[in-house]
Amino acid sequence: MIVLAVNTATSVLSVALAKDGETLFFYSTSETRDQGNLLLRHIRQGLDDNKLDYADLDLLAVVTGPGSFTGIRIGLAAMRGIALAAGKPIVGFSSFELFAHAAPRGKTNIVAVESWREELYFRCGDADPVNVPPQDFAAMLDANADYSLTGDAAHKLAPFMPRAVVAEDIADARHLAALAQRAQITGDKPVPYYLRPADITLSGTVHRKVGQEGNG
Repeated sequence: MIVLAVNTATSVLSVALAKDGETLFFYSTSETRDQGNLLLRHIRQGLDDNKLDYADLDLLAVVTGPGSFTGIRIGLAAMRGIALAAGKPIVGFSSFELFAHAAPRGKTNIVAVESWREELYFRCGDADPVNVPPQDFAAMLDANADYSLTGDAAHKLAPFMPRAVVAEDIADARHLAALAQRAQITGDKPVPYYLRPADITLSGTVHRKVGQEGNG
C-alpha cells in the first residue's frame, strides 16, 4: 500500500510518502508562510523522486486539527482535492491521535497541542480535550499519577509537571502514514476538528467571534 500523508495543522508542516510501512519520502519545515505552495511542491517532489503519480497512491491521510485554522484548511482542501481528482480514499486523524502515536507505553499520556495563544489544547488519555492555560490544566490532574507528555506544546506544559516524562520524538507525517496503514476506510471525508471559535479583528477596535476562524 502506498500512502501519502500530510500534516499542516500544527506547528511543523510535514509530508510523507510511504509504501508498506517504509518511508519513501519525507519533508518537514516549521515555515508557516506560503504553506499551500510548500505542501503541493513537496507532494509533487515526493512523487517525482519515486517515479510515481497520484494514480499510484492507494490512500491519503491528513491531520484535521485542532491547531492552526489556516493550516487545517490548506491541508484538508489540498488532500480532499487530490483524493477527488485521483479517485482515491482519504482518512483524517486529529492532532491528538497523531501526537499520541509517539507516546511511551506504561504511563497516562497527555497530548499538548500548540494554539499560538495562552490557552493550549490538551487531552489526557481518552478524556475529552480542553483548551486552557497549561498551569490550569496541570492543576486539574492527580499530582501522584505517572504521566507522559507528547505534542508540539509539551514543552510548555512540562514546567508545571516536573515528574512527567516528555517524549523525545514529536510525531509527524511519517507517523500519520503508519496510522493510516491500519485505518478502517469508511468513505467519509475528513472535516476540520475545532475546539474553539477564534477571535478575528475586523477593523480598529472592532473585535468579534466568527464561526470557526483563527486557530482551531
